[in-house]
Amino acid sequence: MRAASVAEDRREPRRIGAVIGQLTIGGAENQLVELVRGLDRNRFAPFVYSLAESAGPVRERLAAAGVPVRVIGSVGLERARRLAQALRADRIELVHSWLFIANTYAWAACLRGARLPLVTSARNCKSQGWGHHLANVAAFRVSARIIVNSEQVREYVARRYRAPRRLLEVIYNGVDTERFRPGRREGGAAPTIVTAGRLVAQKNPRLFVDAAARLRSRFPEARFVMLGEGPLRGEILARAAAAGLNGSLALPGERADLENVLNEADVFWLTSSWEGLPNVVMEAMACGLPVVATDVGGTRELFASGREGFLVRPGRVDDLVHYGGALLRDATLRQSMGEAARRRAEQFSVRRMVRATEGVYATALGEKP
Repeated sequence: MRAASVAEDRREPRRIGAVIGQLTIGGAENQLVELVRGLDRNRFAPFVYSLAESAGPVRERLAAAGVPVRVIGSVGLERARRLAQALRADRIELVHSWLFIANTYAWAACLRGARLPLVTSARNCKSQGWGHHLANVAAFRVSARIIVNSEQVREYVARRYRAPRRLLEVIYNGVDTERFRPGRREGGAAPTIVTAGRLVAQKNPRLFVDAAARLRSRFPEARFVMLGEGPLRGEILARAAAAGLNGSLALPGERADLENVLNEADVFWLTSSWEGLPNVVMEAMACGLPVVATDVGGTRELFASGREGFLVRPGRVDDLVHYGGALLRDATLRQSMGEAARRRAEQFSVRRMVRATEGVYATALGEKP
């Protein structure tokens, strides 16, 4: 018994291959970084495989954590072949694919000879077209486990992709509550509403601009901040100018110090048309901001409407203006909701997310969690 125990103690960490479409700045990418940084390195050795032609800005954060990054590139079957080759070269023992496109290529790579346990994932309620749809249906059926980040995503994947419910595991995203924490805001500063996210159709930045214009007519001193970059930037700038928001709406692009921007604001708005589990809502809550968010995806699982913030119907300008105005008018309401938001955010720790994922890996590898 003792000899077996010693041998087990000396076993090398199991090599985990995390496959993701790209390593640009985004919610899934941030969660991947938090996961691989937090994994118990005595048990698991992570490697990251980016399917894009270049690694992207997140590579530096992974390198700082001592995580090797492989850039796969190419398209179609050649991409799957390269991925399978890289997995074999690194002696990967389990593949964890992130998002629907990564599921497609991880599954194809396993078919091409990798023959490894596959943990797939879904982090959003959307479809990627019929090719990826059919590949994901097949990938989910052969997965050891399927990680989803909310109950809403679980229901979507079970319904839309016919994923086996017995394989679906809900692991909520983790938020760094040490980095994102309430800060000191200067007294007398103009009331400010902030959002953060890529300037793409999913996040519906047009809705933010329209609601900001309406709210500013009632609160002329109000200021609005939209963090992020994307293909809609030019359109949003033109829309803001047409709405008379020049001087009151800022688009500073992507900021590495998101926590500082959040701590300079009074209210956070999420205007998305669809989501999985929006990390930025958790980060805003951790900074003690009340949230007004569209009721999409798993957002309603993050907070109770009327306690930490307000849920509103997707696409409804009136709802955003009504609740945003109520919070700007009532400092006591802002403070009580902000404090409740911070308490709620503390329940979504990075450590909890990492340990739960380690349990999935152990089960997929036939080990005791």
